[in-house]
Amino acid sequence: MTRDEALDGLSATSAHSRGQAARALANLGKAGDLARIRKALKTETVAYVHYALQDTIKRLTRRVEPQVANGDETAAVPEEVRQQIYGQAVEWVTGFLLHEIASPIGLARLSGKLELGNEWEGSATRRHLETVHRIFDAIEMLKSAAGVARPQEFDLAAMIDELIETETPQAMPWISAIGQKPFLIKGDPALIRMVIGNGLRNAVEAVEAVGTEPQPHSVTINWGEADVDYWVSVLDRGTGIVGPTETAFEVGNSTKKNHSGFGLAIARQAVETMIGVLTLEPARDGGAVYLARWQK
Repeated sequence: MTRDEALDGLSATSAHSRGQAARALANLGKAGDLARIRKALKTETVAYVHYALQDTIKRLTRRVEPQVANGDETAAVPEEVRQQIYGQAVEWVTGFLLHEIASPIGLARLSGKLELGNEWEGSATRRHLETVHRIFDAIEMLKSAAGVARPQEFDLAAMIDELIETETPQAMPWISAIGQKPFLIKGDPALIRMVIGNGLRNAVEAVEAVGTEPQPHSVTINWGEADVDYWVSVLDRGTGIVGPTETAFEVGNSTKKNHSGFGLAIARQAVETMIGVLTLEPARDGGAVYLARWQK
């Protein structure tokens, strides 16, 4: 397939042809093709073609230096480049914080214990330092989520069973896990664990917040695969989504006590590192649907 044929193939009626064209342009495409490829991405509805276009755009933008605006013009930075820059910035800043500030906070905790003695357990100092500690745990997870994916083969179904047992043991009677067992996939277990664990914890907390006795299937987790991606869905019959959905993914945004507000931001960063998408939407009959898809 030539470059011109690949560009023409972006508008083919066959999804298979569009996918072939997108993958071919990853090697044949030029900087001037990015606008046309982004236009195709905006209208693409087939998941595996969408991922192929995303991957092609990322490959091409790595080979193209950003253009500097002249005069009063503002350089338009492509969204794909913004995501790459954001991920690198997150990894650098979180690494700096962990290296430079974590140790002094540990020393402050030790000093507080020594100076307050028996009063330490009930002190405001202890409560405040525990809050800081939770935030730093979240920062460490955010750094890991922004790193490079390290794929290996493992059983996704076994991981989900383990997460239900260890992360939400009190909810085991009313969590339904529906999917193929075993389910061997190739991916980064650490990143996928972050994503699924967050979805399960949020779903269980939402159900518990309703205030009535949970029923069987109050939380349902499904998993599976399509041609080019894997997916995991968590459906709950909880309190639903409060406020705009997108704000839930902002760092520090949490309405729950003793939560850092990093959970969904960490999960989304982990999915994006694996070249995927994470969404949170209201469920049809109440509650919420948490859906993660990532490239094979």
